[in-house]
Amino acid sequence: MIKLYPYLLAASLVVACGSADSSDAPESAAADAPPSQVKIEAAAETKPEPAASSKASDPNLVQEIALLKEGDVLEISWEDLMPEGEEQVLAQLYESFFREQELLLRQQSQSLSDFGTSSGNFLDSIQEGGAADQAIQIGTYNTVDVLNGVKVRLPGYVVPLKFGGDAGYDEFILVPYFGACLHSPPPPPNQTLYVTAEPRAKVSSIFEPVWVEGTISTGEFSTHEANSAYQLTLSKIETYTY
Repeated sequence: MIKLYPYLLAASLVVACGSADSSDAPESAAADAPPSQVKIEAAAETKPEPAASSKASDPNLVQEIALLKEGDVLEISWEDLMPEGEEQVLAQLYESFFREQELLLRQQSQSLSDFGTSSGNFLDSIQEGGAADQAIQIGTYNTVDVLNGVKVRLPGYVVPLKFGGDAGYDEFILVPYFGACLHSPPPPPNQTLYVTAEPRAKVSSIFEPVWVEGTISTGEFSTHEANSAYQLTLSKIETYTY
């Protein structure tokens, strides 16, 4: 079953996902800017420090990989992409983010007239496509490095980087739940999979989950929709069966 972490659901209630052009990204984030407030275009420059044990891998996963033979495919879950201790790191980032947002809203509610709104609601002052209408991708690039170079199979939802793809997609993002990047902020980089496909992948519906299969690699991969700590070179895609 595709798992949706509670804090990811909470984040989806904060701000709709934007699609700003990555060319507008600042060259570097402010030195004192908290990681939780960096927009997706600048996430690469401000990675929070990992927990002391966050690079450790699940012993069972390590053993499964060690037993793989040439040509074998390892079925993994989204949890397998999270290093040990990463859930605690992510929970702290979300807690900090919500605290900052609460403080910001309190400050701005004292001067609503500055936003030219008479409704008494700060959100009414946010212009679609404006600077405030941006997705914030919270998380780190911490990865489970033992997965590097392993052929895996993983379920998820396709987020196209280009629409009108009747001929298929040569790249897209795979996310663990429906609506990410389209109707809610992106998941953390290590819960976002950047997929490249040659030949192009045929996707019948982005509203239905799929299985993807291919070789996974770790790194920092940036798109206009979200950043990812993992890339998958696609070899197979098929409809997800429950």
